[in-house]
Amino acid sequence: MTRRMLLTIVAVALVALGVGQVASAQIRYEFKVPFSFVAAGKTFAPGDYVLSPNLAGEVLTLESKVAKGGSVMLPVETRTAGQLAGRPAELVFDKLNGQVLLAELLGPQEDGYIVLVTKAKHTHETLKGTSAK
Repeated sequence: MTRRMLLTIVAVALVALGVGQVASAQIRYEFKVPFSFVAAGKTFAPGDYVLSPNLAGEVLTLESKVAKGGSVMLPVETRTAGQLAGRPAELVFDKLNGQVLLAELLGPQEDGYIVLVTKAKHTHETLKGTSAK
């Protein structure tokens, strides 16, 4: 029985280690946003931000690089066709009625993430960012 318990503990530890390695391989996109914007109904100040999709691509997490800057989880509405290789990551904001709303994250060599669909007439503002693992 002791041997079986030891093997179970080793197996659980190996699985946990493997999950940790997959999570650490998750791509993070870093952006310097020079204006205030709204994401998921919350207003964010200008500053440095990190966006990271979950492994299933269903949710983006937006985090300020400043401790008190806040964070929010953004459900992904849909995905877009991938960008061309070699292009930097981009954030797309919808400008509507004096507000700047976070709408899309376009990553290099992968499908983009749409977190806001604006049907009213609006304009776009885009920002280039960097990818970091």
